Amino acid sequence: MPRLTLILLVALVAAAAGCQESGFDERRETAKPLKVQHALGEAKVPGNAERPMTLTTDALDDTLALDVRPVRAAVPGGRLPEYLRAPARGVEVVPAVTRLDLAAIDAAQPDVILGSAAAQRGLYNALRQIAPTVMTDTGGVQWKLNTRLYGEALGRTNDAERLLIDYDRRSARLDRRLGERAADTEVSVVLVTPREVRMAGLESFPGSVLGDLGLPRPPAQDGSRDYETVAAEQIPAIDGDLLLLSVAPGADGALRRLEARPEWRRLRVVRSGRVVRVDAGTWWSGGGILAARAAMRDVERAIPRG
Repeated sequence: MPRLTLILLVALVAAAAGCQESGFDERRETAKPLKVQHALGEAKVPGNAERPMTLTTDALDDTLALDVRPVRAAVPGGRLPEYLRAPARGVEVVPAVTRLDLAAIDAAQPDVILGSAAAQRGLYNALRQIAPTVMTDTGGVQWKLNTRLYGEALGRTNDAERLLIDYDRRSARLDRRLGERAADTEVSVVLVTPREVRMAGLESFPGSVLGDLGLPRPPAQDGSRDYETVAAEQIPAIDGDLLLLSVAPGADGALRRLEARPEWRRLRVVRSGRVVRVDAGTWWSGGGILAARAAMRDVERAIPRG
């Protein structure tokens, strides 16, 4: 072999080796511990968490969407929303955690804990002694920021961004499919609980999803709050062209009392038969990528295409 050819081959091999050495290897990079800023401070998390524990429904939602199975998941009442039952099959599900559960959390040996400052602020210092703990600030309209934070905490930042890009594409496609008729459909979103009736505002998870789909809201639900409580005399405020009605566990009696009121029967949306029942766990559990997809499916079923 000529000397010049040999030199060139050696140079090419060396260059290739150099590229492999200095190029970005995501698996190697995510094996390094990461510092994550969150609502209650900073946590040094594994670069690629494999045994997270989730303390909220939206944390479980996003963790599963990121193709990570928690070692344990705490949700209110220990009951999974309907839309999460299949994705979370096989995950140990427990009720919302208290100080009495700290020993059990420690025994589960999570490598990172994902929770909410709104729900677990008082447990934060104890939890971070067990494993690096990352807390979101709040849910609702901030659900996309939370998805990014959970992705960062699990060492899957790029995967989280891909999920959000996919969500944007899905919502844009659905917006086009619904057509002009949807733009003229005021969508009311209401939750009946055992003690009260709530209507979702713009600064809520339902408000965010409907806004991404270009769907207008009734004037009374056009405010910036997460939700408003509806007194008996305010029942006309929940009227609209379409009403997405959720009923919380144990609230069937409250629903019957609402439906018996003359103010309810006089609603335009009731008289036109445009009240559609949707799962409370999907619409009112704080968000998450999987919840957003399920909510969009509900909207597509509820609104005829234009």
